[in-house]
Amino acid sequence: MEYRNLRTLTHALLLLLCSWVASSVAVQQNLTDSAHNETKHIFKDIQSCWLGYTRNMSTVNSDNWCEWHHINRHYSNLRICLEDLAEILNLAFPNNIANNYIMMGHRTYFINCTLPFQELADPPEHILLALILAPISIIPFLVTLVVCKSKTTKPHT
Repeated sequence: MEYRNLRTLTHALLLLLCSWVASSVAVQQNLTDSAHNETKHIFKDIQSCWLGYTRNMSTVNSDNWCEWHHINRHYSNLRICLEDLAEILNLAFPNNIANNYIMMGHRTYFINCTLPFQELADPPEHILLALILAPISIIPFLVTLVVCKSKTTKPHT
């Protein structure tokens, strides 16, 4: 009789364990599916930022891609869109995802926008002379001020 009760109890525990494992797997599958769906949704949002940017940049003549006043609004809109998504996702900005899209924009549209190297030149002589003589001429005034101030004060005893 005890063997039968023990066997029934073992079967009940085994069924309970199997149902718990099955429900855990189902919960894990639901979590995985929802995380996958959320990832797809985030990717669509980021893609919409990028597609909006490329659509806006297509309205700008390629000769003007290096002119800031022509692309400023479009570039700022991309940055704002990526910032807003980062805020929604509780991510810091800039982040790797946003950085990748911004760099992709630079590689796509601004690769030939390097400024020509400008050699640095000395300032005009009259400006250089003023910058040298101004501090030098202040030194005698400051020395005179310190000497006069030390003669008028009484030493502390």
